[in-house]
Amino acid sequence: MIRAKSIWAAWMCWVGLLSAAIGASQGDDVAGSAMLRDAMKHISAYHVGQPKSDKVLRVVYFTPGDRDPLADHAGRLDRILDDVAGFYREGFKRFGQDTGGLPLERKDGKLVIHQVKGKLPASSYTYESGSITKAEVRAALKGIVDMDREHVLILYALCHQESDGRYVFNSPYYGDGASSNSSGLCHAADCELLDPRLLGETEKQMVYTEHYYPRVEQTIGKFNGWYIGGIAHELGHGLGLPHDNGSKEERGFGSSLMGGGNLHYRGELWGDRAPAFLSRATALQLASHPLMTRSDKGRDTEAHGYFEKLEFSGNAGELHIKGKTAGAVPAYGAIAYIWPMSAKTDHRAVTCPVVLEEGGFEMDIAGLRPDSYWLKLNSLHVNGAVSNEYFVLKVDKSNQINLAEMNGEWLVDRADLAIHRQDPRAREFVSDEVISAAPTAESAGKLRVLRGLLDPAVPADLSSAKEDHAWLSDAAWTKAEVGWGMPTRNAFWSDGRFRMGTFLTLKQKPYEKGLYAHAPSHYGFAVDQKWKTFTATVGLRDGAQAVGSAVFVVRGDGKELYRSELLRAGENADVSVDVSGVKNLELLTEGGNGNTSNAWSIWVDPKVTR
Repeated sequence: MIRAKSIWAAWMCWVGLLSAAIGASQGDDVAGSAMLRDAMKHISAYHVGQPKSDKVLRVVYFTPGDRDPLADHAGRLDRILDDVAGFYREGFKRFGQDTGGLPLERKDGKLVIHQVKGKLPASSYTYESGSITKAEVRAALKGIVDMDREHVLILYALCHQESDGRYVFNSPYYGDGASSNSSGLCHAADCELLDPRLLGETEKQMVYTEHYYPRVEQTIGKFNGWYIGGIAHELGHGLGLPHDNGSKEERGFGSSLMGGGNLHYRGELWGDRAPAFLSRATALQLASHPLMTRSDKGRDTEAHGYFEKLEFSGNAGELHIKGKTAGAVPAYGAIAYIWPMSAKTDHRAVTCPVVLEEGGFEMDIAGLRPDSYWLKLNSLHVNGAVSNEYFVLKVDKSNQINLAEMNGEWLVDRADLAIHRQDPRAREFVSDEVISAAPTAESAGKLRVLRGLLDPAVPADLSSAKEDHAWLSDAAWTKAEVGWGMPTRNAFWSDGRFRMGTFLTLKQKPYEKGLYAHAPSHYGFAVDQKWKTFTATVGLRDGAQAVGSAVFVVRGDGKELYRSELLRAGENADVSVDVSGVKNLELLTEGGNGNTSNAWSIWVDPKVTR
């Protein structure tokens, strides 16, 4: 164990080093400061005259049923959270913005810590137990902490020391701020050696095991950098911040906190050459967060943001984006995030943040190498809400970018969102003129599907059809039942609450014709002995989880004519069945082995021919 005298010496060393490091190691960001200044004009104008919010970050300390809180947990947590709040405050100061940092719940000058005793022993909790502990915290603090309307940090006393001196962590450790402006939650681990006073301890070593690392040997100072940095990083997620490795212009400043900076927190104190910093994109988004503006105006208002205009241009490895935002709540900024599809995560996403001018923006992203990337565009709203759209960005070997596909996908996204929100302009977005001008055949096909949702055609009568083929998804049915949702033609079912994508896709290929058929499902058609062959492709629509599976069955006049193998996510099969002489054709799906969870079964291109 570390003696009190050495703790005091480390603390004094830390204070001195930190005083010298603030504002010096990374330096002021002139361009970032100008950007934040412009952003604050928009944000301040929206919140002017509002009373100061009393909302604060609530801190919960979770102890398993068979253990007590770790040593000096109250004092250490006070120092830890004060240090993290200070890190955010210093990050904004580097951009010329004086803020109070993250507001902490305090009473008589001390951090308020809400204690919760778990119902289970420590051995029953793991990294995967976040949903269990969240439910226990919700029940224990009902009427005290509102998990649905506040921002909450849960720290866990799920660390113990083995006989060999090794520390073992079994704690949930992640953040979730999906509704970032109204609520957010993050989980993090506590340890008796976790204390910002020990960030400068570069001599003494420790060994530990946790979810990601079977065995780590490092100095106590570096451990504190990693784990207090982890709290700062996951808290960022709890506030709605995505992963963000910073812009190319910021590479000389160190490591972005929301990229890999959680492993470089206060690195200047323990010998790290690339200490963590708050990036421009992180600061731009966080500037409007209710905990930073201290205003509740629009806190629970849906922004309904979207890109009213969007145009991709460029080439030779350089992408130019021009756009205009709109929504129920004004937007003030936009951020582009780009990371390779080959990467396991988006931790290394390069960002390009801009402030809007009259709702519009332009940005240039240079130096793109031949590869396939994810491109996420976020619009930032003055109440702290964030809206986003995703695109597939491809750069070929000659450095040409798939501009037509990206521009076409935006036309589809715009129309899809308008239909989902019942925007009166939706029909304009799927007009004949828009479809004929669509830059790709795929985007034109998707727009036709969307128009069909707005203006569905009268189902065809298969017994009187004159053509040599007919799509069953456009035909009148005699029976239509699905296991979840409603029978749907040429699109994936959605009721507005559950949106898993509009289009019928298998292995990333979209289909204009098809039937939504979540198992168990049953479609019936009167074919009246008029047709010879039924064909289709079957499978689970893209996005289905591994637990999903289905079996597809074709029956004619009650007799089984075809039964597929059990198909799981990512698998499909081609069907061709002789239906000569059949009066009543039936298409059925069954859950694999009786399981219908996530059975996103679809029949695509279901067709009968003469």
